[in-house]
Amino acid sequence: MQNKSDPHLQSGARFATMPPVVVGRENEARRLTEAILKGETRIIFGPSGIGKTVLVQKVIRELSPALSKRCLYVAAFKDLQDLLRQLIFMLYDLKDSNLRQQLHSGGITVLSFASWLKSLPSPNLRGTLYRTVEQGDYRIFIDHIPPLTHPVAKIIKELFWMRNAPVYLLFHDEVFQNLYRFHHFFHLGDRERLTLQPLPSEAASELLELSIERFGLSHLDLSAFREEVLELSKQVPGAIVKMCALAADPRYQYGSQVKVRSVYIDYLMSGHGIHMQDSLKGRAL
Repeated sequence: MQNKSDPHLQSGARFATMPPVVVGRENEARRLTEAILKGETRIIFGPSGIGKTVLVQKVIRELSPALSKRCLYVAAFKDLQDLLRQLIFMLYDLKDSNLRQQLHSGGITVLSFASWLKSLPSPNLRGTLYRTVEQGDYRIFIDHIPPLTHPVAKIIKELFWMRNAPVYLLFHDEVFQNLYRFHHFFHLGDRERLTLQPLPSEAASELLELSIERFGLSHLDLSAFREEVLELSKQVPGAIVKMCALAADPRYQYGSQVKVRSVYIDYLMSGHGIHMQDSLKGRAL
């Protein structure tokens, strides 16, 4: 488990506060944007660090303000109740008129909403969500999905097949394998899948140069650094950026040199790299 107090990983916090850079994903961004505009469900998957979250957030930001506002983005959820509560809270925060009418008829006020939401059982949460989204024009994005359970899969299916609410699911490769249990349940084909692969060489090099500038590494001797990062990262964008973020820490520097192997080992130990390596086994890069 990652130790957030580890000084070797402090530059990761710096990375998290900076706006992400998207390079070499023009085709994927176009396909996802078209699906959102048409209200078509998509499953977006690839190894850890491949850029699923960054891509989706970029696309949402570039939509029209009216449509972007109707994109409900769940960053992560623990279980079925947590997922339902997060979605209802977002709709409440957007002042959805249908939801407000439901609450008003039930005597729920601004002061009692939080306790009401916390105490409501799953069937009531589900009914409230369905009645709200079927009257609106929303897009639901669910990121960092844990292995699917049948109740969660049923909710997702009903949302995008029965409630006219397209859903966009972001899966790590290893979690995506769990989806095969529900493949026929969802009735999803290849058209609904958007697969993110490692970056082409030119795009990976461009991202590396942007990351070198971003994390202030230009004053160092990077003659070997560039080649090693591209090789070790397998051209996975998250790996490139995070390795550069770590390299900015003086602990990984020896004079004007970067201890790339130490950077890489600590990147793997952070957990992201382990998933990336497992997911990329057998892939053609």
